[in-house]
Amino acid sequence: MKKMIVFILSLFVVMAVGSQPVLASSRIDATAAIMVDASTGQIIYKQNIEKALPVASITKLLTILVIEDEIQQKQLSWDTQVKITPEIAAISNDGAYSSIGLKAGQSYSVRTLINAALVKSADGATVALATATGDGTDEFNLKMMQKAKKIGMTHTNIVNSVGLDNGDMKSFKLADLPNNAANTMSARDVAILSQYLIKHYPELLQITAQKEVKFQIAKDQVKTEKNLNKMLPGEQYTVKGVTIDGLKTGTSDSAGACFASTGKYRGHRIITVILHSKGDNKDNRFKATQDLYDILKNEYHLQKIKVPSSVTTRKVANGAEKTMKLGPQQVTIWSPYDTKTDYTIGTQYKNSQLEAPIWKGEHVGNLRITSDQLETLTGEPLTYSLYSVNDVRRGNFWQRLWH
Repeated sequence: MKKMIVFILSLFVVMAVGSQPVLASSRIDATAAIMVDASTGQIIYKQNIEKALPVASITKLLTILVIEDEIQQKQLSWDTQVKITPEIAAISNDGAYSSIGLKAGQSYSVRTLINAALVKSADGATVALATATGDGTDEFNLKMMQKAKKIGMTHTNIVNSVGLDNGDMKSFKLADLPNNAANTMSARDVAILSQYLIKHYPELLQITAQKEVKFQIAKDQVKTEKNLNKMLPGEQYTVKGVTIDGLKTGTSDSAGACFASTGKYRGHRIITVILHSKGDNKDNRFKATQDLYDILKNEYHLQKIKVPSSVTTRKVANGAEKTMKLGPQQVTIWSPYDTKTDYTIGTQYKNSQLEAPIWKGEHVGNLRITSDQLETLTGEPLTYSLYSVNDVRRGNFWQRLWH
């Protein structure tokens, strides 16, 4: 793909779009919290989102991301069989951990282990995944850190693939680190990780949406495990009007009770992160997530922004027609009800000139909404795909000459 060439329109639009600086007060009963629109990365609410904090089993989202990459690169497949060593079985059968009872000497598919890691948060299954291509703890940690850095996670440190303290990793612990060393991420990093997973590996939501899963532990042994996410449809902490289908809980002494969620509200996919919810009840992480949705429902609305015709009508070279129509003709942002903001609309095209043939729905560039009062996960403008509304076929000789 050619280098993106940026064209900023000489357009300054002032409208009552109902926006203000992102809410950053400590209104959520947790050490850190964030709410984001998954599509644009717009931050709707933030609270202490830069501080690196222990995240316990939320770690497993990054582990699964590395495994998904290895599947994509053909190093593994969903059907690859992973043999359980006695060392892995020691973790998987320890009742003090999130255990599922994998049997030493038995082999389980990558699919089964991913289901166990995401639905049951099974520690032994996660270690088995991390060793599936022959990696030791150090080697897999490096893969995790490299991936985190690549996708923009800047306040993350990894000690193991599971989220346990180093001293609890039995034979997999790192000798050069103290026993209390733990994985840490910022709330922003967890949101970036969640957004990346949803965008690049959306099939994982079919796993995290399951209310329970049956696991064939041995030939004559089947276990049924409930999803630890109590905000799935019909569960105890369901939010009216919101369909939550993921993502991951995390609990430890150092991390407290944590939760990264995603769900659909008013046609938009939302990501929330709660790190170290306050109080002794682990379910407070779900109550804190409900509070985030209360803020969204009661204080925000979807503001429509009309895209000017100077953007939606574009010249095209060598086409049967001189111009083409681009979409979208309007976009939406999450805005509080009671204020105004100034914003600029810009465009970023793949090429300096659009050239036929161009087919309906083809991505031709991006629309960018910029404002000091709108914040995104990456710090970049709100970005929406620009696409062709109709086919523009290559013109004949006379059409190309005339146009």
